[in-house]
Amino acid sequence: MTSLDATEVIDSYVRDVARRLPVGKRGDVAFELRVLLTDDLRARADVQGRPPDRELAMAMLREVGTPTSMAVRYHQPFTIVEPRDTRNFLLAALAGLPLAGVVASIGHAPAASNAAISRASLAVAAWFGVLVVGFGLKNLILRHRSDTFNWTPRRSRDIDTVNRTAAAFLALAWLVSLVCYVIPGPVVALLSGGRIDADTLAYTDSFTSPWRMAWLAGVLAVAAGLQTTVAARGHWQPVTRWTRVAVVAQVSVQLGWHASYGSIMQDRQANHLTVVVFSVLADLALVWCGILLYREYNRVLPEPAPTAARVEPPPAPGGVPAA
Repeated sequence: MTSLDATEVIDSYVRDVARRLPVGKRGDVAFELRVLLTDDLRARADVQGRPPDRELAMAMLREVGTPTSMAVRYHQPFTIVEPRDTRNFLLAALAGLPLAGVVASIGHAPAASNAAISRASLAVAAWFGVLVVGFGLKNLILRHRSDTFNWTPRRSRDIDTVNRTAAAFLALAWLVSLVCYVIPGPVVALLSGGRIDADTLAYTDSFTSPWRMAWLAGVLAVAAGLQTTVAARGHWQPVTRWTRVAVVAQVSVQLGWHASYGSIMQDRQANHLTVVVFSVLADLALVWCGILLYREYNRVLPEPAPTAARVEPPPAPGGVPAA
C-alpha cells in the first residue's frame, strides 16, 4: 500500500474533523478547513523552498492540533459535567458517600458481610448515577437557555455569631445524649413509665470495658462543655471551631467502631437495634463533620491578612536610593 500524498493527508484530516461536527455544519466546515490547510501548506513550502509533500503536511497538522481539538473550535460539544462544575461535582460526590452509607445501613446491622458490602456499593453507584444525570440535565438546559440558573446575590452574615438560646439548647442536647448513652436502661424505663424493663437495655461486660464505652462518654462530655462555652461567649473562635470539627469526627469514629465491633446490648433484639442506630448516627455525624470542613474551606476573611511592614533600604551615598 502506497503512502498518502499531501493532498490525501489533508483530506483525511478534514474528514476526521468533519465527522465530529453536527451534520448541518460538516460540508461548510470541511470546505473552509480544506482551503485554509492547503493554503497554509503551500505557504510553508514556499518559505522552505521545497514541494508540499507528505512530511511537510504532517508537520503542519501536528502544529495545528488533533482532529478532536480542531472540531471543538468549530462546535462546542455537549458535556455532561462542564469544567466549571467540576468542583461542585466532586464536593457533591464526597458529601454523598456518608449519605449512601446511611441509606445502606437503614434496617440492617452493619456486619462485615458480602450483603452489607453489596448494599453500600449499590448505594454509592446510585448516588454517582444521580449526580451524572443531574449535572447532565443542568448543562443540557443551559445549552438551550443560558439564563436559567442566573446568579442572585445573598445577604452575607457572620457565621461565627451564635444564637445563645440555640447554642444553650444544643449544649443541653449533648448532655441528654451523654445521659442516654451512659444509662440507657433507666432512661427508657422512666420515659416508658416502666413498660420497658431497664435490664432490656443493659450493656454487655465487653462494651463497658474502659477501652470501649468510656471514650465516647468523654467525647460527649467535651462536646457539651464546648457548646456551653460558646453559648456563654456568644461567638465561635478558631480554636473552638476546629475543636468542634475534631469532636464531631470523634463521635462519628466512636459510633462507627461500636457498631462494627462486638456486642453492645445483652438483649439480642436490643443489640441489633442499637447497632443500626449507632451506624446511622455515625454516618450523620460524618456528614456534619463534612459540612463543618466545607464551611472552613469556604470561609472568606473580611479583610486581607496583616503583613509585615515593608522595610525600605537605606539610601545609597549621594542620596540615591539603593537598588
